[in-house]
Amino acid sequence: MDYRELGFYQKACQVTQVLNAELKTWSKTMQAQEISRQVFRAASSVGANITEGHGRHVGQEYIHFLTIAQGSANEVDHWLTAALDCSLGNLENIKRILALNNETRRMLAATISSLRSQSSMSVHETRAPYSPISSYDDYNEPRQEII
Repeated sequence: MDYRELGFYQKACQVTQVLNAELKTWSKTMQAQEISRQVFRAASSVGANITEGHGRHVGQEYIHFLTIAQGSANEVDHWLTAALDCSLGNLENIKRILALNNETRRMLAATISSLRSQSSMSVHETRAPYSPISSYDDYNEPRQEII
């Protein structure tokens, strides 16, 4: 599957697009410029980390990048809340972006959880069958000393 087909990637892109349109309407105050830089950086980082992780497509590495994407989505939430605290932007637009971002965060969390459970199951499934008693006996056999 191509990463562009992933629902949480599409949702992350939607957050970035709607956020971009909103940021273009903000004033040029110091607060607006700083928050807009930070929130746009964090929002674009979500999609970038999903893409990079999917490209590596190795269990724990993929989970690692999705976790970073989740952290960036959390950061988007923080910066949008800061924007509201500073009375920046259109309240309804920011609420919409927050809702889209929360959907992204939930989708990432569910995927990470699923991948972690699959990862732990696959570790158990790939082990060679053994008898604990015979393995234990092997370790307790008298050993010959090498002279």
